[in-house]
Amino acid sequence: MINILLLITCLVTISTGHKNNDMPVGLKEEDLELERQLSILNKSPIKSIHTKSGYIVDCIDINKQPAFDHPLLKNHKLQDNVGNWWLKVGDKDLGYFPAALFPRLSTRADQVGWGGYTVTPAGTTSPAMGSGYIPDNDATHASYFKFVKYLEIVGMEFDPLPFMVASYNDAPNCYGLTNYKDTKKDFGYSLQFGGPGGNCRT
Repeated sequence: MINILLLITCLVTISTGHKNNDMPVGLKEEDLELERQLSILNKSPIKSIHTKSGYIVDCIDINKQPAFDHPLLKNHKLQDNVGNWWLKVGDKDLGYFPAALFPRLSTRADQVGWGGYTVTPAGTTSPAMGSGYIPDNDATHASYFKFVKYLEIVGMEFDPLPFMVASYNDAPNCYGLTNYKDTKKDFGYSLQFGGPGGNCRT
Protein backbone atom coordinates (compact mmCIF):
# COMPACT_ATOMS: atom_id res chain seq x y z
CA MET A 1 0.00 0.00 0.00
CA ILE A 2 2.88 2.36 0.83
CA ASN A 3 4.47 1.61 -2.57
CA ILE A 4 1.26 2.57 -4.40
CA LEU A 5 0.89 5.78 -2.37
CA LEU A 6 4.54 6.67 -3.04
CA LEU A 7 4.08 5.99 -6.76
CA ILE A 8 0.95 8.20 -6.93
CA THR A 9 2.76 10.99 -5.05
CA CYS A 10 5.71 10.76 -7.46
CA LEU A 11 3.41 10.85 -10.50
CA VAL A 12 1.54 13.89 -9.16
CA THR A 13 4.82 15.66 -8.44
CA ILE A 14 6.21 14.86 -11.88
CA SER A 15 3.02 15.90 -13.72
CA THR A 16 2.69 19.21 -11.85
CA GLY A 17 6.34 20.05 -12.32
CA HIS A 18 6.29 19.28 -16.06
CA LYS A 19 6.17 22.32 -18.36
CA ASN A 20 5.92 22.11 -22.12
CA ASN A 21 7.11 25.16 -24.06
CA ASP A 22 6.45 23.39 -27.35
CA MET A 23 2.66 23.87 -27.28
CA PRO A 24 0.92 22.78 -30.50
CA VAL A 25 0.21 25.70 -32.86
CA GLY A 26 -3.57 25.08 -32.91
CA LEU A 27 -3.72 25.35 -29.10
CA LYS A 28 -1.82 28.67 -29.10
CA GLU A 29 -4.27 30.10 -31.65
CA GLU A 30 -7.21 28.93 -29.53
CA ASP A 31 -5.69 30.61 -26.47
CA LEU A 32 -5.16 33.84 -28.40
CA GLU A 33 -8.77 33.77 -29.60
CA LEU A 34 -9.95 33.14 -26.05
CA GLU A 35 -7.88 36.11 -24.82
CA ARG A 36 -9.38 38.29 -27.56
CA GLN A 37 -12.93 37.26 -26.62
CA LEU A 38 -12.25 37.90 -22.93
CA SER A 39 -10.85 41.37 -23.66
CA ILE A 40 -14.12 42.19 -25.46
CA LEU A 41 -16.16 41.06 -22.44
CA ASN A 42 -13.96 42.50 -19.69
CA LYS A 43 -14.81 46.20 -19.74
CA SER A 44 -12.84 48.25 -17.27
CA PRO A 45 -15.09 49.77 -14.60
CA ILE A 46 -15.48 53.52 -14.15
CA LYS A 47 -15.97 52.97 -10.43
CA SER A 48 -16.20 50.03 -8.04
CA ILE A 49 -18.60 50.15 -5.10
CA HIS A 50 -18.03 47.93 -2.05
CA THR A 51 -21.31 47.14 -0.26
CA LYS A 52 -21.72 46.56 3.47
CA SER A 53 -22.45 42.90 2.66
CA GLY A 54 -19.02 42.48 1.09
CA TYR A 55 -20.12 42.55 -2.55
CA ILE A 56 -18.28 44.53 -5.20
CA VAL A 57 -20.38 46.30 -7.83
CA ASP A 58 -18.50 47.58 -10.85
CA CYS A 59 -19.94 50.59 -12.67
CA ILE A 60 -19.35 50.23 -16.40
CA ASP A 61 -19.87 52.94 -19.02
CA ILE A 62 -23.44 52.32 -20.22
CA ASN A 63 -22.30 52.37 -23.85
CA LYS A 64 -19.73 49.63 -23.14
CA GLN A 65 -21.97 47.20 -21.24
CA PRO A 66 -21.11 43.56 -22.02
CA ALA A 67 -24.83 42.72 -22.01
CA PHE A 68 -25.32 44.88 -25.10
CA ASP A 69 -22.82 42.71 -27.00
CA HIS A 70 -25.41 39.92 -27.02
CA PRO A 71 -27.03 39.52 -30.47
CA LEU A 72 -30.57 39.79 -29.06
CA LEU A 73 -29.76 43.20 -27.54
CA LYS A 74 -28.01 44.72 -30.55
CA ASN A 75 -30.97 46.84 -31.72
CA HIS A 76 -32.00 48.20 -28.33
CA LYS A 77 -32.00 51.94 -27.81
CA LEU A 78 -30.65 53.54 -24.64
CA GLN A 79 -32.78 56.35 -23.22
CA ASP A 80 -30.35 58.87 -21.78
CA ASN A 81 -32.67 61.60 -20.51
CA VAL A 82 -36.30 60.58 -20.24
CA GLY A 83 -37.29 63.35 -17.82
CA ASN A 84 -38.66 61.08 -15.08
CA TRP A 85 -38.93 62.59 -11.60
CA TRP A 86 -37.04 60.78 -8.84
CA LEU A 87 -38.83 60.61 -5.46
CA LYS A 88 -36.80 60.44 -2.29
CA VAL A 89 -37.85 60.76 1.36
CA GLY A 90 -34.91 61.53 3.62
CA ASP A 91 -32.17 59.19 2.51
CA LYS A 92 -34.58 56.53 1.18
CA ASP A 93 -35.10 56.23 -2.56
CA LEU A 94 -38.78 55.48 -3.27
CA GLY A 95 -38.73 55.41 -7.06
CA TYR A 96 -39.80 57.73 -9.81
CA PHE A 97 -42.83 59.41 -11.30
CA PRO A 98 -42.89 58.81 -15.06
CA ALA A 99 -42.53 62.01 -17.08
CA ALA A 100 -45.75 61.07 -18.92
CA LEU A 101 -47.71 61.87 -15.73
CA PHE A 102 -46.32 65.42 -15.75
CA PRO A 103 -45.86 66.41 -19.41
CA ARG A 104 -45.58 70.12 -18.56
CA LEU A 105 -42.71 69.44 -16.16
CA SER A 106 -40.35 67.92 -18.70
CA THR A 107 -37.53 70.35 -17.96
CA ARG A 108 -38.16 71.91 -14.55
CA ALA A 109 -40.81 72.89 -12.03
CA ASP A 110 -41.79 76.51 -11.41
CA GLN A 111 -43.60 75.68 -8.17
CA VAL A 112 -43.57 72.99 -5.51
CA GLY A 113 -46.52 72.21 -3.25
CA TRP A 114 -47.24 70.33 -0.05
CA GLY A 115 -50.61 69.59 1.50
CA GLY A 116 -53.74 67.52 1.08
CA TYR A 117 -57.09 67.56 -0.64
CA THR A 118 -60.37 65.69 -0.70
CA VAL A 119 -62.73 65.01 -3.60
CA THR A 120 -66.43 64.38 -3.30
CA PRO A 121 -69.40 64.44 -5.70
CA ALA A 122 -71.49 67.63 -5.74
CA GLY A 123 -74.23 67.73 -3.11
CA THR A 124 -72.51 65.38 -0.66
CA THR A 125 -70.60 66.13 2.50
CA SER A 126 -66.83 66.29 2.29
CA PRO A 127 -64.84 63.58 4.11
CA ALA A 128 -62.29 64.19 6.83
CA MET A 129 -58.80 65.10 5.70
CA GLY A 130 -55.87 63.38 7.37
CA SER A 131 -56.79 62.33 10.90
CA GLY A 132 -59.79 64.67 10.98
CA TYR A 133 -58.19 67.20 13.35
CA ILE A 134 -57.76 70.92 12.70
CA PRO A 135 -54.07 71.93 13.11
CA ASP A 136 -53.30 72.71 16.76
CA ASN A 137 -49.48 72.56 16.93
CA ASP A 138 -49.63 68.95 18.17
CA ALA A 139 -48.04 66.49 15.75
CA THR A 140 -50.11 63.63 17.20
CA HIS A 141 -53.33 65.30 16.00
CA ALA A 142 -53.46 66.85 12.52
CA SER A 143 -51.50 65.66 9.49
CA TYR A 144 -48.16 67.36 8.99
CA PHE A 145 -45.09 67.74 6.83
CA LYS A 146 -41.79 68.21 8.60
CA PHE A 147 -38.29 69.04 7.38
CA VAL A 148 -39.76 70.37 4.14
CA LYS A 149 -37.05 70.96 1.54
CA TYR A 150 -36.78 71.32 -2.18
CA LEU A 151 -34.03 70.13 -4.47
CA GLU A 152 -32.40 72.38 -7.06
CA ILE A 153 -31.52 71.01 -10.49
CA VAL A 154 -27.88 70.64 -9.42
CA GLY A 155 -28.95 68.38 -6.54
CA MET A 156 -28.57 70.78 -3.59
CA GLU A 157 -31.27 70.82 -0.87
CA PHE A 158 -32.77 74.07 0.40
CA ASP A 159 -35.29 75.00 3.07
CA PRO A 160 -38.13 77.14 1.73
CA LEU A 161 -37.72 80.81 2.60
CA PRO A 162 -40.81 82.43 4.17
CA PHE A 163 -41.25 84.95 1.33
CA MET A 164 -41.32 82.06 -1.17
CA VAL A 165 -44.25 80.24 0.46
CA ALA A 166 -47.95 81.05 0.01
CA SER A 167 -50.68 79.22 1.93
CA TYR A 168 -53.97 78.33 0.23
CA ASN A 169 -57.11 76.84 1.80
CA ASP A 170 -60.32 76.84 -0.26
CA ALA A 171 -62.52 75.36 2.52
CA PRO A 172 -61.53 77.03 5.82
CA ASN A 173 -64.86 76.11 7.46
CA CYS A 174 -63.96 72.39 7.11
CA TYR A 175 -60.16 72.20 7.06
CA GLY A 176 -57.25 74.02 8.57
CA LEU A 177 -53.75 74.84 7.40
CA THR A 178 -50.98 76.21 9.59
CA ASN A 179 -47.57 77.04 8.17
CA TYR A 180 -45.10 77.00 11.05
CA LYS A 181 -42.26 77.97 8.71
CA ASP A 182 -38.79 77.10 9.98
CA THR A 183 -39.22 76.07 13.61
CA LYS A 184 -35.45 75.50 13.98
CA LYS A 185 -36.43 72.71 16.34
CA ASP A 186 -37.43 69.08 15.98
CA PHE A 187 -39.45 69.54 12.77
CA GLY A 188 -37.41 72.04 10.72
CA TYR A 189 -39.63 73.80 8.20
CA SER A 190 -43.06 72.32 8.92
CA LEU A 191 -46.77 72.72 8.33
CA GLN A 192 -49.97 71.05 9.56
CA PHE A 193 -53.21 70.49 7.69
CA GLY A 194 -56.49 68.60 7.93
CA GLY A 195 -59.93 68.76 9.43
CA PRO A 196 -63.24 66.97 10.01
CA GLY A 197 -64.84 67.79 6.65
CA GLY A 198 -68.60 68.26 6.47
CA ASN A 199 -70.70 70.64 4.39
CA CYS A 200 -67.84 72.67 2.94
CA ARG A 201 -69.63 74.41 0.07
CA THR A 202 -71.74 76.78 2.17
